[in-house]
Amino acid sequence: MKVSEITSILAQAALPALSRDQLLELAGTEAGKRFQAVLVAFGAGDRHQRDELEATVHVLAPALRATLRRLGSTATVDQLVTTACREQWRFFDAIDAIAQQTPRAAGARQYLAEQGTIPTAQTTRSIPVAPPYYSFKVFGTAAALCIAEAQTQATSQHTVNIEGALALAGAGPRTFDWPNKIVVQLTVQEAYQVLGLFENRIRSLKFDGHGRAHDKSLGIEFQESHYFVRLIQRGRPAVAVPVRPVDAIPIISLLYKQLLRNEPHLRIEDIRCMVERMAEMTALKR
Repeated sequence: MKVSEITSILAQAALPALSRDQLLELAGTEAGKRFQAVLVAFGAGDRHQRDELEATVHVLAPALRATLRRLGSTATVDQLVTTACREQWRFFDAIDAIAQQTPRAAGARQYLAEQGTIPTAQTTRSIPVAPPYYSFKVFGTAAALCIAEAQTQATSQHTVNIEGALALAGAGPRTFDWPNKIVVQLTVQEAYQVLGLFENRIRSLKFDGHGRAHDKSLGIEFQESHYFVRLIQRGRPAVAVPVRPVDAIPIISLLYKQLLRNEPHLRIEDIRCMVERMAEMTALKR
């Protein structure tokens, strides 16, 4: 594939062009072969391949590679691309935390070491450090959710990612297509609304226009005996998962945790009061 063709397809995906040196680094690797296949698929209209394109492009960014070298990484391009496609923004956020020397840097180092991206330092083996990105899964029959703490890229505010993956046919129970998951990151305002729904103050919510291509949406409904979560991305099958009340408890807990981290002067009671007021005013508009 010509460099001009690669550049054109990346531009369609709203991604930066790759230099000749970056393309040469991919040449002859499994990641390079996969990258070319994904480029062809995206160019033919398969827009759900964009996340993998984005992960590969970001892995090749000079600043990211420089950070990994400083950390003693000897991971190959194949290993880095595989990890980035699997972990998505969780992987890149960890590297950013280290590069910017944020309070999360120590936990991010441990996370990258667990992924096999950087060596495990002796000093971190004996010091218990909280995982940089707490997450848990909610399993359905045909699909599953992963609920993870996150921070917004623009303002570093604490929020929650809702990720969904379909079950792999014939692969056994609780085997899901996580490399091709749909990820929606809640804005802080949406996090308050989702908390209102899981506190049974709001019956249904739908958020459109998520993702860089604005092609993702999230819908959640309160259905008396359970909640129903649906993730949609244009051109892909929907990921729909019923959430039992007992499974909603850690979601509610994580939402409170993240919102309180943004507003440390508040208490849980203050957040709950504001959510109730918001829900009442929303009901009045209907």
